[in-house]
Amino acid sequence: MKYELAESILRSTMHHWDMTRMSEETKNIQIISEIKYDDYQQYTHGMRYVESLALWLDQFGSEADKETAYRAAKDLLIYISEEEMRQLVTYAFPTVMKHFLLQRTKRFCEEYGIADLEERRSLYAYFRRCSMFLGLSDGAHMDFFRRQNRELSNEQVFVHYDFSQSKAEDMIKNLKKDTSIQRMAEKYPGTLSAQFYSFFLIDDFTGSGKSYIRKDAEGWHGKIKKFFKRLEEMDFCIAEAEVHLVLYVATARALKNIQEQANLFTEEMGLNSISVDALQIVEPLNWESHEDLLDLLKRNYEQCLGLGKASYADEHFAVGGGRCPYLGFADCSLPLVLYHNTPNNTLPVLWYSWEETVYPLFPRVTRHKEN
Repeated sequence: MKYELAESILRSTMHHWDMTRMSEETKNIQIISEIKYDDYQQYTHGMRYVESLALWLDQFGSEADKETAYRAAKDLLIYISEEEMRQLVTYAFPTVMKHFLLQRTKRFCEEYGIADLEERRSLYAYFRRCSMFLGLSDGAHMDFFRRQNRELSNEQVFVHYDFSQSKAEDMIKNLKKDTSIQRMAEKYPGTLSAQFYSFFLIDDFTGSGKSYIRKDAEGWHGKIKKFFKRLEEMDFCIAEAEVHLVLYVATARALKNIQEQANLFTEEMGLNSISVDALQIVEPLNWESHEDLLDLLKRNYEQCLGLGKASYADEHFAVGGGRCPYLGFADCSLPLVLYHNTPNNTLPVLWYSWEETVYPLFPRVTRHKEN
């Protein structure tokens, strides 16, 4: 029944497909929609992938444009499901964050000539406990992160980086009460104490990196700058803090931008350098290989613009500094969809909707609204 319904919906749009092509494509669409796309959290009841695909394709006038759009959806789309995201969350600490803590332990042991294996293990446990793990958005999945890493205390994992004074005091209080921390502080007086040294800022995705750290005529902006300000307000010693930004998914361009801007920021402020890492790297489309799609995106944008329907290029979108709004925020050119929402770095043709006349393939919930 589902197969027949899907075929009927697609036939109303893709008139030029013969019966053999229709049968093959419908089968493929049904498989991928049931395995992945139907679980996209912004779909509504009665409007899943097949229905969205048909409405989306119907917006393109010619058969050639519909084929170009369909091939893009079929062959170029990168969709990260909830299960795949959970896998990234699960491996974030053991594959990325643990490395930083081991390196900190190694530096300390080398500085003080500590060779005993058990002592090194105790020191690693100390530096691990003196670390704070903070989410930068709901996408960090800090509840799931905490459950997957039982060696971490609940008192060092927090859902948001903008924590309150009372929360900071509670976390420090519990750290000082930890007997293992007390032992190490007594063993290395004047060197180790009950304080947080490392701060891991965790988030799910960035395509440009601009929301984390950037500078304009008014000064520094972004989550990293806000975090240091918060640490200072909470009376943490920011000069000794080691901050690590860990992303589940990112572009190589974003990592480079963040690292460059973070280096300028820390140098200007006299802070320790910030490390930036990601578990999964996604790449933009190579337009030399997809000139037909690029042409379609440009024409589609100009058509919407002429009808007054391209409102995604608003004041918030302009922060990216891109020259071609139809390539996504900051011209990122990504064909990426995350199971809970579609980033604005993704090609707008995939997510943008307008008053039931422009239909998205994957509807996006926009955080910022035009004034």
